[in-house]
Amino acid sequence: MDERGSSAQFFSGDRSDAVAWLRGHGVDKVRVEICDLAGVARGKAVSIDHFEHVLGHGVPFCAALFAFDIEATVLPGTNYGETIGYGDFIGKPDLASLRLLRHQPNTALVIGDIHWPDGRPVEASPRGVLGRIVDELEALGYRALAAPELEFYILDQDYRLMGDGVQAYSMHRRNKFLAEEEALLDAVAAHGGFEFSGHEYGPGQYEVTIPYQDIRAMADFGHLFRTTMKEAAWNMNRRVTFMAKPFDGMTGNSCHMHLSLIDRAGANVFAAPDAPHRISETCRHFMGGVLAHLEELTAIYFPNANSYRRMVPGQFAPFSRAWAIDNRTAAIRILNETVAGTRTELRFCGGDINLYLAFAAYLAAGIDGIRNKIDPGPPGQGDLDEQDLERLPNDWGKALDAFDASDWVKQIFGADFCKSFSVIKRHEYDSFRRTVPDNERKLYIEWL
Repeated sequence: MDERGSSAQFFSGDRSDAVAWLRGHGVDKVRVEICDLAGVARGKAVSIDHFEHVLGHGVPFCAALFAFDIEATVLPGTNYGETIGYGDFIGKPDLASLRLLRHQPNTALVIGDIHWPDGRPVEASPRGVLGRIVDELEALGYRALAAPELEFYILDQDYRLMGDGVQAYSMHRRNKFLAEEEALLDAVAAHGGFEFSGHEYGPGQYEVTIPYQDIRAMADFGHLFRTTMKEAAWNMNRRVTFMAKPFDGMTGNSCHMHLSLIDRAGANVFAAPDAPHRISETCRHFMGGVLAHLEELTAIYFPNANSYRRMVPGQFAPFSRAWAIDNRTAAIRILNETVAGTRTELRFCGGDINLYLAFAAYLAAGIDGIRNKIDPGPPGQGDLDEQDLERLPNDWGKALDAFDASDWVKQIFGADFCKSFSVIKRHEYDSFRRTVPDNERKLYIEWL
């Protein structure tokens, strides 16, 4: 057994031991899951009697899964639907991800690596995209460690707020939903431990921080954290949302992404105690790459119409192309309190990101900065929201235009991925533009 948290139970043997391990823990079904382009979990439950076959052959899924919009409408124009006759790809269990669940009895979960029937990897797989970029980093002699801070609202069964007013760090307000919080955290303990949980600013809003670990494992953890939270909330007639800006007048949900690089000896290569700001040139160049590629990657970092509603001054959702030391209004905040803990924090993403793709974008841009020694410029000072600085695109259409126009993005993510992502997101954008919201109708219908 591989214990990655006090309550997590992971499989650590080889294929020949897997079924016996599962039966020994009373498992009668295994969920084989993959992540779509929107970050939604898709999968099938496999009986324990059939799992031995699945270990060798995998689970077939209609490839149109990567032509789904957020509502699972199959869209034409990708390379995964009508052009291939709605054929299958295969999700083959990655046994390193096999774990027991806590919120569903007698059930285990494993993540599938996605391949075509002839063995070729599926280019549009978000987990595969991240894996390719991590392999590129490791060829340079580095490993990436990462951790997200995940914010979410606990809601009633009709997705309504269960309180009013704002508070931050309030232990009194936290106790209002203590039973829900503890049940949710117990469920996600299946995927590993956590560091902190606390009441955030909005009513019933929480933040959980997860211990640093390898970026591949962290992307799995973050993805499954959200899925498990939502499922466990259903079990208690509550709902959880990671939507970026779910309510007018209330703070949005962010996902701050902390990241550092270590060398083959395990040393943090971002730290330089004797250098200005105690950060290395490698760290500066990494930031330079992240800042240089912000515009063309905004569509990854802000993937939905609602994402852009967080881009408001004073809401702790930075939107300027700037970095700073321990400054929450910077797109990249440097934390350098210790050598081992020196890291970059990408602060502008919302809770609605696809973590695999966001980590991939973050890492790929930083690698480009290291290779090309991109200078991030001097650190910012003060409230950067109120200064005359270059901004991220605050319009979904402009962000998609920048994504589509970038040859670098196609090179990094693959033309096949970029085509499917763009087709899906442009469909959603067009639908958003053509839909008249209730508040707009209410504002204009009498007077115009």
